[in-house]
Amino acid sequence: MTVTTTSPVTAQDLRQRAEELFRTSESHIPESTSPDETKQLLHELRVHQIQLEMQNEELRRAQADLDASQARYFDLYDLAPIGYLTITDNNMIQEVNLAAATMFGVDRSALVNEGIRKILPKESQLIFYQYLKQYIEANSAQEWEMRLLRADGEQFWAHLQVTPGQNGECWLIINDISARKYAEEAKLALEQQLQQAQKLESLGVLAGGIAHDFNNILCVIMSNCSLAQLRPHMAGEFLPEIDKAAQRAADLCRQMLAYAGKSLMTMKQVKITALVDDMIKMLKATINQNVTITANFSADIPSIRGDASQLRQIVMNLIINASEAIGEEHGDIRVSLAETTVVEGKSDKDHIGKSIPAGHYVCLEVTDNGCGMDDDTRRRVFEPFYTTKFTGRGLGMSAVLGIITAHKGALQLTSQKGTGTQFKVYLPVQNGESAGDSLPLVSLVPWQGSGTILLVEDEPQLLMVAKALMQALGFAVMEAVNGKEALELYHKNAEYITLVVTDIGMPIMDGYELFRKLKDIAPELPIIISSGFGDTLVSSRITAGEAAGFLSKPYGFDNLREVLKTVVEGSLKQA
Repeated sequence: MTVTTTSPVTAQDLRQRAEELFRTSESHIPESTSPDETKQLLHELRVHQIQLEMQNEELRRAQADLDASQARYFDLYDLAPIGYLTITDNNMIQEVNLAAATMFGVDRSALVNEGIRKILPKESQLIFYQYLKQYIEANSAQEWEMRLLRADGEQFWAHLQVTPGQNGECWLIINDISARKYAEEAKLALEQQLQQAQKLESLGVLAGGIAHDFNNILCVIMSNCSLAQLRPHMAGEFLPEIDKAAQRAADLCRQMLAYAGKSLMTMKQVKITALVDDMIKMLKATINQNVTITANFSADIPSIRGDASQLRQIVMNLIINASEAIGEEHGDIRVSLAETTVVEGKSDKDHIGKSIPAGHYVCLEVTDNGCGMDDDTRRRVFEPFYTTKFTGRGLGMSAVLGIITAHKGALQLTSQKGTGTQFKVYLPVQNGESAGDSLPLVSLVPWQGSGTILLVEDEPQLLMVAKALMQALGFAVMEAVNGKEALELYHKNAEYITLVVTDIGMPIMDGYELFRKLKDIAPELPIIISSGFGDTLVSSRITAGEAAGFLSKPYGFDNLREVLKTVVEGSLKQA
């Protein structure tokens, strides 16, 4: 800060100037003056002298105060711990304090009379001028964060504030926040590492749990196969046990797909009130007798569109978990169903704090007065294979969450240790849907098909079994182990092939590419997609309207027959 001062006038200077004035005016004094007049004149001169001395003392004190004030201003501006720049109305730097000069790594003189651009990186200039424009238009202080440029070309983060100065100038207040920014970046990197570690831990638990369950299933299958070989005459007794184990494996796969939100679902109109009521009646006979289940259903609950088997799994998991939370003590489980509407912009949040989409829902509420959950349990309850019990390993609540997500629903969780737990499941109601679809009549006469199926499957054992099942249903079968081979077979035998059943994951040419190429050649050709990836993943690339049908792996004879029957009869109707 540049300060201009004026030296104080000394008593000697005043005396000298007074002598000169006296000599100039001496000739005007009358020669004939009486003693009394002379005495009075001397008195007056003495009084004026004293007055002048007092005024001079006041001036000296005022000058001292001004010097002290300017020194204090210098300390506040120049020695402040944060940077100050005084900027003119044409964006020139007029003054710089020591802190600012230190920040930019230069002497103050290197910045004075320089344009403000000298301290702005190219990518920050537009931001700076936008805020400066806002300051001018609003005539009020503005503050923001951006990078500035040191003399050596290095950039640093700064918090800036522009405030009004004097004579059209403004002050730019600069606070170096690089340390805080670096700490925030380090914290973010650490959080990301922690999240990755948690994901890996979760995957490890998931893999261990799946291996545990599958090994038990495989042990049952292998043991029964060994018994059938040792006692061929009793093989018929062992086959049902092998079939049960295979069904358990299929259920586990479906749960994993549900957890991933990629499960194959059979979407129909479901009377949710009847479904929940049936599940309550069934579970009353299996849970502990010390637990009372109370149902409260609102009148005229609409049907919803969903997969009935997966919706049953939601109800079953929630009620069983509530029963286990109560334990051996007497307790109550309250199950209710009600219509509800979520309004846009309201504070309805799901279990992770995400807003529930606006719309019309059926709300399933399961509340217990059991042991409740602490904070750690609430955070981990949806992890795969997480359990608070010594026994019981499974996907549990993670599968429930996956099913709800696949149904485009939402879940809320409220729990307190020692008080109880409440789950709310929001399932969307489709507008304009009928109250329920009647089940098709099942013919008592075994169905048989005809024609030739092009079967595309790269797994030899599955190819052999699927071919045998299709032949048992009356079809002739052509085999291919990849899309390229299937395409060549179709070119040679197009006139004979009635429909195609293809796997998705295959070498050389996968099922997606084969599907597109076949549709280009024969748009009306019925193609059934057989996959274990889950319908969400498949339908993201092949819609239900494009494919004639979906055959979810693993499948048995009944599943295969129903899909083939639906496709063949549908093709006949179109013809």
